[in-house]
Amino acid sequence: MKTPSSPEPVESGNGSLRFLRDRESRLPLNVAIVGGGEACRNLLKLLDDERLARLQMTIVGVSDPDPEGPGIRLAREMDLFTATDFHTLYDLDVNMILEMTGREEVRKEIERSKPTGISLMDHRAVRLLWDLIQMEMERTEFERERQRYQEKSREDIQAILDSLPYRLMVVNGDKTVSAANRTLLKEYGLSAEEAIGAPCYKVRYGLDHPCDQAGRECFLETRLEELHRDGLVSTFQEVSHPDGWESYDVVTISPIFNEQGEIKQILEASRDVTQRVRLEREVERNKTLFQNVIESTVDGIVMVDTKGNVLIFNEGMEQLTRYSAEEIINRGHLSTFYDIETAKENMRKMRSEDHGPPGKLNPTSMSIVTRDGEEIPVTLSASIITIDGEEVGSVGVFRDMREILEMRRELEDTHLQLVQSEKVASVGRMAAGVAHEINNPLAGILMYAEILKENIKDDNQSLEDIQEIIDQTLRCKDIVAELLEFSRRSVGKVSTFSLEDLIRKSLNLLVDQALFQDIDVRVHVEPDLPSVAGDLGQLQQVLTNLFINAADAMEGKGELEVRGRYDHLKNRFEVTVSDTGPGIPEAFLDKIFEIFFTTKPVGRGTGLGLSISKKIIELHGGSLSVASPPGGGTTFTIKLPLGFLEDTDGESDVFVQ
Repeated sequence: MKTPSSPEPVESGNGSLRFLRDRESRLPLNVAIVGGGEACRNLLKLLDDERLARLQMTIVGVSDPDPEGPGIRLAREMDLFTATDFHTLYDLDVNMILEMTGREEVRKEIERSKPTGISLMDHRAVRLLWDLIQMEMERTEFERERQRYQEKSREDIQAILDSLPYRLMVVNGDKTVSAANRTLLKEYGLSAEEAIGAPCYKVRYGLDHPCDQAGRECFLETRLEELHRDGLVSTFQEVSHPDGWESYDVVTISPIFNEQGEIKQILEASRDVTQRVRLEREVERNKTLFQNVIESTVDGIVMVDTKGNVLIFNEGMEQLTRYSAEEIINRGHLSTFYDIETAKENMRKMRSEDHGPPGKLNPTSMSIVTRDGEEIPVTLSASIITIDGEEVGSVGVFRDMREILEMRRELEDTHLQLVQSEKVASVGRMAAGVAHEINNPLAGILMYAEILKENIKDDNQSLEDIQEIIDQTLRCKDIVAELLEFSRRSVGKVSTFSLEDLIRKSLNLLVDQALFQDIDVRVHVEPDLPSVAGDLGQLQQVLTNLFINAADAMEGKGELEVRGRYDHLKNRFEVTVSDTGPGIPEAFLDKIFEIFFTTKPVGRGTGLGLSISKKIIELHGGSLSVASPPGGGTTFTIKLPLGFLEDTDGESDVFVQ
């Protein structure tokens, strides 16, 4: 058949291929095959409906002299026209003959006999067509494989996105949602159909207008430059809900670029951190409360790690040690204020069961060292800190014991004073009851001793015996008088006088006595001192007693130094009396002022002198103390206020005179 619009036949194989290309965009090819052999069969199997459609080709018939050729048989199975004479193919609606016999005479006969509207493609050109079809098949298969891979990748990516606990969505440049994961859809109660293609502000926040119009930040409007530069932007958002509660989100956005390097989409990942924020704030509140408790505690609190590095050093500890928390935590160590060997010993105690429950240390007495090197007595209560059964540190509470120890000392002093008062009261009651009974016999003894002394003037031995009786009797009277003096509860006649006069007058009473002949007396009194107010006689009695005690201690040989000064800061006088004697044993220093206590041999002291002296100084509002270093020598220190008010509480004397 010949079609008027058909192109002129092309007699070469290459011309046939050009014809194919020219026809590809115009009329479909109706093809008949001459030669029903194995090659025909393979071509028919290769050209399925899809490939024929892509090539715009239709197989209309097959011819071969052998009606049982494999190509002919397959053509019949495919319901194609078959014939043994290829000339009959011309009667079909054919515009191309494929010669697949490979026989030259057949090709020539077809060229001779075919109508002008039918093109011929010999077996060589068919081979090229075969290769083209194979290439098309491979390209088609590759495209299918690529599509399958892309689809599988999309499914895998979507599965990964759906498995993530974060809300994810991809937003286009026009602010519509391109993709969203299951977490976002579930949390916002949306289906994929409702979310995909919808505005991002509608999906994300339920808004009817863009974020920037609703007072929110629009990443597509404000963060594109930052995304270009950094590639990632993370923000923290606080969301207020209509019913009054607040939620908190962490939002991270990253860009998706096109081939030109422009941002075509953004990926937004968000997650609700409301619970975590609430927990963090609760922890912060508890931490602040804990810190306030730690800082407001009067006692010192220290927490250290297992290496002794200080982690907590509260204000109480700062006041106790005079170190700041900053310098201890940043540059210090437990050993800065705490003996490290003591610390190790306390840790051993905490790990045992002998000093409290395991891991704890009951209050233990020890001392710490301040910045100035002062040792402060404290009690330590401590415990080991463990996490999951592992020691991570320890905490200790240090209580300043200075006031408590001072109170104990005061209580002990008060107790001693009460005991002393009981002694004095007992002696007073005793003296009050027997004073007259003792004094009367003593007076009788003295009177008759004097009479005997007059009657036996010539008996020297008897005179010595009688004189001894008189001396011992007078000593008894002195003891009774001293007891009565000790019971006095008030200062006598008060006057003002200079400190130097007090010292000089007291010394003048003694320096001429034999006991002081070989003693070097040195007096140093500061000039221009204020006047002393008090009972001159009583204060002279105190100094005289101290001078005599010093001379006795030095056994009449040595140096006696007396110093007087005025402390302007404390408004008080200080008088020191020092000797070069052997000193007072340390065991006796706490007892030296007790009534009836004396270090002198029997018959040389009553133990009342220092007790009376201390009592007189205290009645003047002052104090009397003693110091005696191990190397020898003794120093008594008198401290008197500039002025004093006599205690006139109406109490009567212990002794009745």
